[in-house]
Amino acid sequence: MEVKNIAILTSGGDCQGMNTTLNIVVRIATMKGLNVYGVKQGYKGLYDSSFVKLNNANVENISSLGGTILKTARFPEFKENAIVEKCAKNLQDHNIDALIVIGGDGSFKGAKALMNKGVNVIAIPGTIDNDLRYTDKCLGFDTAVNNASNYVQNIKQTMSALDRGVIIEVMGRYCGDIALYTAAATACDILIVPEKPTGEDEFVAKVKESIAINKRPPVIVIAEKLYDVKHITERLNQETNIEFKYSVVGYVQRGGAPSVYDKILAMQFGVRAVELITKGIFNKAIGIKGNNIFEINIDDALHCEYNYNYELLNLFYLLNTKA
Repeated sequence: MEVKNIAILTSGGDCQGMNTTLNIVVRIATMKGLNVYGVKQGYKGLYDSSFVKLNNANVENISSLGGTILKTARFPEFKENAIVEKCAKNLQDHNIDALIVIGGDGSFKGAKALMNKGVNVIAIPGTIDNDLRYTDKCLGFDTAVNNASNYVQNIKQTMSALDRGVIIEVMGRYCGDIALYTAAATACDILIVPEKPTGEDEFVAKVKESIAINKRPPVIVIAEKLYDVKHITERLNQETNIEFKYSVVGYVQRGGAPSVYDKILAMQFGVRAVELITKGIFNKAIGIKGNNIFEINIDDALHCEYNYNYELLNLFYLLNTKA
């Protein structure tokens, strides 16, 4: 089929690199004579038929911006069949030949739902959680780790000066990638991730062991949703006779300019997305393995084998094992 009009939306949580991808898609698509429309506020905007024409001028200076100029929104109603059908009809009514979706797991499920209604879709992984397992890296992950690592390094200096222990909670949803890479990069003492479940009593025992071996309070990185960090900090204060603090890194991980890695990845993803569309190849998810950009069926991307980096996790444990 001949493609004339494409649309692009950013969905779910924002991440660094979304704007860079948008810039690349518009530039490449325009070169190839395609019309590009942005959908405001993700699937919610698709339902509300909130389309805006994009051109080189209105994406010119966005590549180094965090967030997304198209904005994004949570839209749980998109799980309803009637809502999906309305969104597919809105695309048809605007003569959209293909849709590019940038987002995480939930956004990919939305892309699959539209695909099942006959919409031609290309999905690009954009989530700091890095929890789409078919690809080595998702947009935003590298920048989020850099942000979290800078945060941890600053806290480490203060805690060292005051001889305090600290628990630092990072984002990740139900994935421990940000925690793992941040702890490894900042030489923290203890790491807790969902991929290696650790009960509260076992965690407290680890902290006590670290204190006994290192003769100083530990710096601890944990992934979110594992413990009540306020409660566990209070327990450590009581059971170790050492002052512990806790800090939740929060949204600072998702903000700021994308890293060089994320900018290059966004460029590669954006170019491949337009390339596939112009070749009439649809319903694919784009990813990276090693240094190679590739695409697989969206359904396969949602049901791939779990590929957590246990090699790095074991290396972290090795480096933190004391004779």
